[in-house]
Amino acid sequence: MGTLSQLPLRLTVVVCIGILLSALVPSNGQLDIIVSILTLVLIIMLLKEDFGTEMRSWLILALGTYSIGVIADLLDEVPELDNHWLIDSTDDIFMHIGVFLICFCFIKMLNQRRELISKLQVQIDKSRKFEADLSRLALEDELTGLQNRRALFRRFDKIAINLQRGILAYIDLDNFKQVNDNFGHKCGDELLTAIAKMLVQTAPIGSHIYRIGGDEFVVLLPTEDNQLCQTWITDLYEATHPKRAHYNIDLSIGLSPYYPGNLSDPGAILTKADKAMYKAKLNKQTAL
Repeated sequence: MGTLSQLPLRLTVVVCIGILLSALVPSNGQLDIIVSILTLVLIIMLLKEDFGTEMRSWLILALGTYSIGVIADLLDEVPELDNHWLIDSTDDIFMHIGVFLICFCFIKMLNQRRELISKLQVQIDKSRKFEADLSRLALEDELTGLQNRRALFRRFDKIAINLQRGILAYIDLDNFKQVNDNFGHKCGDELLTAIAKMLVQTAPIGSHIYRIGGDEFVVLLPTEDNQLCQTWITDLYEATHPKRAHYNIDLSIGLSPYYPGNLSDPGAILTKADKAMYKAKLNKQTAL
């Protein structure tokens, strides 16, 4: 037999109300037997519940009162005590009070379960929020708010599943070290944050932007149109010109396409774009 807390709420309420009403209305002997059986079942199930100290005291009082009524009812069947005024006036009273107190304990038990469920739901919601925050922190760059390297490789998994195509842009800030040396690390952090915002503002719709290192960024462009990529690069250089001029830095960008044929090795795509970026950096140094 299961516990009361495992029974459907409506069923237990109906049984409880039925026992209480049947105890308060005149009945014949057969109905009394049914009521007594149902009451005993309810008592047994209540005893199996895990009550607190306060509720256990109420339950003991309810069971004691009901037991007195049952004993008085049994004594009323003894011929020598038949029609005894004390027994006749107390058996039904104690049994009715006992049933009422048992129902009271039952209702209190349901209320405890409801409060417990509410508290557990609050804890579950907090745990889910905490889990979401941990997941976000694991995939997000704390300084810029962009996604990080781990998030980039997760994105490659989704891209591979969906057989998408596009171009990966690998971006490095030239001479960034001298920003920290000459202006301080706080200015360096502010510069990285500003560059991140400009990447977000200039990137084509549907792009995904990542900070994968100290001064290294990656942009996944959802297009194979080289002309569109060059237009974006031009816009990015124009947007970053004031910052680059102020801090005496530059941008080096390397491109590498991604498609179903090479998505099985995202590291190779990143390496190819990295090499293209360094080639662009060396070409600028040679030109100087």
